[in-house]
Amino acid sequence: MSTQITKRNIKISLLTDQDIDEAISFYNSVYKGERDRAKFLWEFQNAPAGRAIYVIAKDEDTQKIVGTQCAIPIELITSLGRKILTAKSEDTLVDPNYRGLQIFEKMYELLFEACKKNNIKYIWGFTSALKPFRKLGFDIPFDHSQSLMVFKIKSSFRYLAKLNPKNKTKSLIKIFILCIISRLTTFKKYLNFTKSQLSNLECSVAYKTNNFADEEMQEFGFTDSFTISMNNSFYHWRIIDNPYHEVVIKITFSSDSKVIAKIIFNYHKNGVWYLVNDIYSNDINEFQRIQIFKEAIKQLTSQKVKRVDLIRTWDFRHNQYHHNEIKLREKAGFVHIERGISFVWKLLDENENLDVKNFILSRIASQGVI
Repeated sequence: MSTQITKRNIKISLLTDQDIDEAISFYNSVYKGERDRAKFLWEFQNAPAGRAIYVIAKDEDTQKIVGTQCAIPIELITSLGRKILTAKSEDTLVDPNYRGLQIFEKMYELLFEACKKNNIKYIWGFTSALKPFRKLGFDIPFDHSQSLMVFKIKSSFRYLAKLNPKNKTKSLIKIFILCIISRLTTFKKYLNFTKSQLSNLECSVAYKTNNFADEEMQEFGFTDSFTISMNNSFYHWRIIDNPYHEVVIKITFSSDSKVIAKIIFNYHKNGVWYLVNDIYSNDINEFQRIQIFKEAIKQLTSQKVKRVDLIRTWDFRHNQYHHNEIKLREKAGFVHIERGISFVWKLLDENENLDVKNFILSRIASQGVI
């Protein structure tokens, strides 16, 4: 399956095993990354829902890859238990010297065709490049945002300031003030907590290699909601086999041997942690969730493996469930900021009718490579 573009003799085709090393080199040359073959195979060939559909653009004259685009199959599950095969868009990249040749559009044209043949119903992802995705028929229904919990002001500031090398003095001052506010908020709200409020619950802590995917918990925010199917095979791929994660911690809370909450953090670098996912039983109220969340953070900060200077989250506002999530985090000591990238969504099967506003999301929707 391939498509010819006459200008500069560009060929669009599906990736073969012989192209993998060159695709890796192309990615690393553009992003100055350190992706190797093991990381590539994990991300694009070992996902539990199937091998990624990976499209490349190659200059036939030089035999060099000049563009990539792929879709990683991800299974979603509805509150009624129905499973839907979707795909997450990744590796959207065109060599700057080859822009203006409609390579992006042609790669997606082939990708859509291949996705439909593989019974994929929707394609979705995250991007800051809104205009080209709109041209391809993607909806852009909402953005993601984030919350911060600062424990060390200076190191948190250094990390956040480096996220955008174009930050000017005014922006750097705002970031520093944000770190101070977050630290004061953490001190005021997070520290106002005693574990005795959870005396009737059992708390267990597991690390990445310590029987991590030992139980399943799939809770939904409301009727008609849907989310990623987080069964053991997904957790094994996303967490245990993930070559980008050095340390992952899961804190599980149980009552009468029933799991009622599960919170997962992963270590990034320089004292920075991400909240990957937090799930709570619908049987527990907001106050209980806040106390459980605070205890999970206390368990994280008390571990001796990696220091905790800053915790970051992904937040959303596209439904009431996520509004409540932000409220919970703020009451636990996080500071919410409306800064993030856009979510894109495209229907590939006209017989499907999921409402994207009912999608329950977290950072587990990423592969966790950054």
